[in-house]
Order: sequence, then C-alpha cells, then structure tokens
Amino acid sequence: MFGNRPLKYPQTISFLLVPGFSLFGLTSMLDPLRHANRASQRELYQWQLISEPGGLVTSSDGIEIMSQSSIRDAGKCETLIVCAGEQPQAQVTPALLSFIRQQAGFGADIGSQDTATYLLAAAGILDGYRTTMHWENLQSTANEFPGVEIVQELLVVDRNRFACPGALSGLDMMLHLISTQHGHGLATAVADELIYTRKRAHTDPQRTSLQQRLDSRNPKLVNAVQLMERNLEEPLSIPEIAQYLDISSRELERLFKHYLQETPNAYYRNLRLDQARWMLQQSTDSVTSIAFACGFASLSHFTRCYQQRFNKKPSQER
Repeated sequence: MFGNRPLKYPQTISFLLVPGFSLFGLTSMLDPLRHANRASQRELYQWQLISEPGGLVTSSDGIEIMSQSSIRDAGKCETLIVCAGEQPQAQVTPALLSFIRQQAGFGADIGSQDTATYLLAAAGILDGYRTTMHWENLQSTANEFPGVEIVQELLVVDRNRFACPGALSGLDMMLHLISTQHGHGLATAVADELIYTRKRAHTDPQRTSLQQRLDSRNPKLVNAVQLMERNLEEPLSIPEIAQYLDISSRELERLFKHYLQETPNAYYRNLRLDQARWMLQQSTDSVTSIAFACGFASLSHFTRCYQQRFNKKPSQER
C-alpha cells in the first residue's frame, strides 16, 4: 500500500511520463523527495523517469524532458506514478495500457497524477477503487468508467492505488508519503524547505470556494450560482431560480448586475458554454450530444452562441 515502509533503501519511485504531462506537476513531486534525502542525510528515495519509447518527452509547456528508460526496458516497478496532462484520451496506446497492467500484475503500488487516472481506468486497474483526478476531466471520465469511484479531492489512497489531481497536489501527496514512512518531523522539515506553510487535508476541494470565485459573500447570489451550476443539462428558468431563493426576478437581476455586471441569463448561458468547451476539449462525445448535455435545445443555437463567446465553431476545439 502507498505509504508503507519499503523493504529496502533507497526506495525507487518510477514516473511514467505521457506526452503533454504537466512539468509543474512532475517537479512538485520530485522536489519533496530530493529535500527528504537532504534533510534526513540519507538516500531515502531515488527515482527514474520512464516514457513509452524512451528518450525525450514533451511536457504541456513545450519543454522536453529526457526519460531514462522505455517501458520495454523499465522492468518491475516498486511504485509507479503515471503523469499525464491535456487530452489523456489521445495518449492511449495498446503498449502503454499493457505496461500499466503488467505493473499491476507485479503488485506495484500504482498512482496517477493530473489526468492520468483516465489511463489507469482505461487499463482496467481501477474498477472497484476510489480515486481522484483534475476537476476539469473528472465528470467525463466518471461517465466513461462507471466502475470507478472518482471524487473531487486532493489525495486519495485506496489500497495499492493512489491519485492526486495535479499541479501543487503532487506536493501534498509526497508530503503524505514522507510523513507516513518517516514521520511528521521530516515531512515538516521538507515543507519548510519548500516554503509550504499550510497543510491541506486530503478532502479539501480542488477549486476555490464559490464565494471567492464570485468575490462576493451575498448568500442569494451564491445560492443562485450554485443552482445554475447544478442544473446545466436541464436549465432552470430565471423565475424558477428566483422562486427557489424567495426573491423576485427583478431583484435577482439587480444582484447579478451589481456583483457580476451581467444578467442572470447571460451568466447562466456562459456557464453552460464553458462546460461545453471543457467537454469538447476533454471528451470524444459528439458536438450534438455535448450541446444537449449543456442545456441547448438545438445544435444551431448552440453553435451560434458558441461562436459569439469564443469566436470559433465548436468543431474547431478538436
């Protein structure tokens, strides 16, 4: 299980880099391991970078990182962390899935970072497990793999599977590993070296609170937006939202104009368009099905609204 003390030192952690992986996400995991070695004055951890063909792998920033091994030559991994980024569906290959299954068969602890949960699910090694991934890709992946329980948290450890949703959560994950294996004192020393002064709970949300995003604590406004976000596929009418809040439609209009400088209808439509854009970029669903899933009654109306907001056709997102 991830977090158990290793049988020998140094413990080797293998990072499988998929093209388009997050460079920030990778370094947020590597640096805590380096600082743990430094603070303990022992080589507790060592790491290797793996890619499917070996050699250079391009990150989402366009920066190339040299991997040390191909999946063919990697051998048996003790702990494997798969690192992915944008559009993980496009990175699925038979060889990659076969390697992940092989490592699962060896009994390795296998983790996913950012969107790599999609790859582990596609390999079939997450059925019956609880996991997490980046919030933008979470719902579409959950829909595609109903046998996997995907939650929006910062870190999930379930037996010999573990996951974090990317970026800075990789630091949280490695501090957890260091703490469970070598004590709170060492983890605190590493956090101090990295100027990371606030410990986050595993169940903390991935996104900032709605109040912070809206820059408002007005409860009526916050509740109105919550209703909108929970009803994207079958949108509520503005009078229905006002009725839920026990205010008039005119008062709701005034709230949105005052705090958000737009009408409730415009804000609601943009929420649905933003959701459609994420789905277009992160899923293989048809444009028509995405339009309906985001509450648009016709493809023509969806396309017209999409072009007005993003200055491109929905099909051009792919």
